[in-house]
Order: sequence, then C-alpha cells, then structure tokens
Amino acid sequence: MPTLPTSPAPERDTPVLLIVFNRPEAARRVLEALRQAQPARLYVAADGPRPSRPADAALCRETRALIAAEVDWPCTVRTLFRDDNLGCGLGPATAIDWFFQQEPEGIILEDDCLPTASFFGFCAQLLRRYRYDSRVMHISGNNLSREARQPAAPEADSYHFSGRVHSWGWATWRRAWRHFDLHLTLLTELRRRGELDNIYPAWLERQYWLRKFEAVRLGPQPPHIWDYQWHFAVACNGGLTIIPAVNLVTNIGFGDDATHTFDPHDQDAHPAAHELAFPLRHPPTVLRDARRDARHFREHLAGRAWATARRLLARLLPAARPAPASPPRPVAAPVVHPHPVSALSS
Repeated sequence: MPTLPTSPAPERDTPVLLIVFNRPEAARRVLEALRQAQPARLYVAADGPRPSRPADAALCRETRALIAAEVDWPCTVRTLFRDDNLGCGLGPATAIDWFFQQEPEGIILEDDCLPTASFFGFCAQLLRRYRYDSRVMHISGNNLSREARQPAAPEADSYHFSGRVHSWGWATWRRAWRHFDLHLTLLTELRRRGELDNIYPAWLERQYWLRKFEAVRLGPQPPHIWDYQWHFAVACNGGLTIIPAVNLVTNIGFGDDATHTFDPHDQDAHPAAHELAFPLRHPPTVLRDARRDARHFREHLAGRAWATARRLLARLLPAARPAPASPPRPVAAPVVHPHPVSALSS
C-alpha cells in the first residue's frame, strides 16, 4: 500500500488568534488541534458573559481556564478577556482589530472551527507567498462545494482564486483587514454610483448579496454579525480569496447552543475535512475562477432552497423527520487527497 503524503511541520512562527466564548468542550477540541501545530504566538480573545444568560458566567470562566491548562508547548500567549459582552458582531471584529494591531499577518480561528493539521501549513505558506500582493485579501480553510468531496485528480492545483469568502478558519494580512468596516458605510455610495454592478455582474447574485448587506446596514446596531461585512470589504476592493481544493476546517458548532449555526441538518453542518498534500501546487496565474464561483453560487442557492423547504415541511408535519439531503452512501474511510481537484476544471 503506498505511503500517503503528509503535511510538513507547520511554520510555528505564524501567529494564531483564537476567539472563544462559552463553549468549553468545543474550545478544548480546537486547542488540541493547536497543540499539534504548536504556534509560537497565540492570541486568545474572549467576550464577556451575557447578563440575560445566567449560565454564561460559569461557562465563560471554564472556557478561559482552558488556555492555562491546555497550552503546554513553548508559546507566548496574549489574552483579551472582556468583562462585558460585545456580542457576536462587535466582539470578533474588535478581537481581530486587536490581533492586527500587534501582528502584520496571521490565522484566525473561532472556538467552533476545528482545523486539520495541514490547514496551518497551507495558511503559513500562502501568507508568505502573497504577503505583498494586494490583490489577494483572504485565505480560506473551507471548500464546501460538491467538487471538493470528490476524489483528487493527479497533478492538480492545491487551491484556486475566488471572490467567495468563507470564515470557518482563515488567514489574512493587516494590509487587507484595514478595509474592514463593521457598519458598511460605503454601501450607499457604491450603490448610488452603480459600481455594485461591476462587483456582481450576475443579477441574481447581486440581488442576493445586496439584500444581505442592506439587512446588516439597516438592522440592529451594532450589528450581530461581522463576516458579511468582511465579504463586502473584499468584494468592493476587488480582492481575491484563496479556496483550498479540499475542505480543511469543519464547523463543530452547529446545535441548539449556537447563535447562527443552529440547524444540525444544514447542508454545511459538520462538513468533512481532509488533509492536503504538500508541496503545494500553485495556480499558474492570479485570476478569479469566475465559472467555478458561478457554479458554487448555484449550489449554494439550491442548498438554501432545500433547507427552507425542509423547515417548512417540519412545521406542517411536526412528527415527520427531515428527509435526507441525498440517498445514503456507504461509509468510507477518511481520505487524504494526494493532489486536489484542479482549479481549471469546469
């Protein structure tokens, strides 16, 4: 049996920001992954307990105590432990601000984002490779598309360039994060100038994202979310994102105690994660794969439509169990992808 390729030891010098709150068991699993990577500099930000949730105080204390208990490798640890609760928009956004006040680049993980071992090496190498390329603004650990679930193609690229922003484990640079605006103050002006048509040429995708952005801009302030604003910052600055050819991070936070990822039957709940082979195979050009983005957007819309129909059916037939998203398949052993699906495939 051939020996499967493995990731090299992650570059320990790449700093990591870990954002935690009140889920000690999830945080423990992510810390175990960090122990395997052993970053030399770890930043930990924790929001304060919510006054309306009496159980929060004890859970927040337990989660914070894990940092001292679990970080047992040579590591400089810096913490931002808040007494007040800023919420799940302002809290993470200001934590990332704090991180980039001290570091020019780095990896960001939340306590429900469980990375594979190769995620760290993937981010570290590409942070270094595109450090001075202002076109590239975001390195994602996620690929939730259907093609990423297929067997690897030999001699294929390890990643492709995209306009999609996935934030379940990611990396970026201070130079890119400085464009972040929690309140989307540029949205009205860009809409008045008609420049959003250039950002999203396809009418359906433009309407989809404009509704999301407007809902954030016109909703409760401060916003209860931050990742739509980061997507907007990348999009309105013509930025490119990097998408790995296989999914490198799984979200373990779906469930009743989550704020946004509460549907365990969601199409993206607990996505399988795989290791990526090294050395990385780099695309020959720094260009967005627009056809692939369009295909993945259609997949996303179809998944959202199916989830809406399933929830409606559950309300109409409370006793009925949700139908499976697809026919059952035989359970297979975890796969290590020697070389991921080509960025040039359509």
